[in-house]
Amino acid sequence: MDNQPQHIVITQSAPPSNGLGTTAMILGIISLVFAFIPLIGFIAWITSPLALIFGLIGVTKAPRGGAIAGIVLGGIAFAICLLWATIFGAAMAAGSGAS
Repeated sequence: MDNQPQHIVITQSAPPSNGLGTTAMILGIISLVFAFIPLIGFIAWITSPLALIFGLIGVTKAPRGGAIAGIVLGGIAFAICLLWATIFGAAMAAGSGAS
């Protein structure tokens, strides 16, 4: 018998990451916060479509959680932006008709 010590090699791989999904989630959170603020809500007009785009691309990779959160948050923020635009447009139309 051979009295040679046995060498065991243990390798650890990094957990899978999804950079686009994480980006989508962060942009979705930023969009949702800014969508509720009337004067600086225009930032949400830029970040919410980006969250949707990055989320839709990132959902094809694992893990999908951040990408799905980015899609949901970006969609809600974009809907709030559209609601603000509708309210503002209605107020402008009502204001111009009152003269």
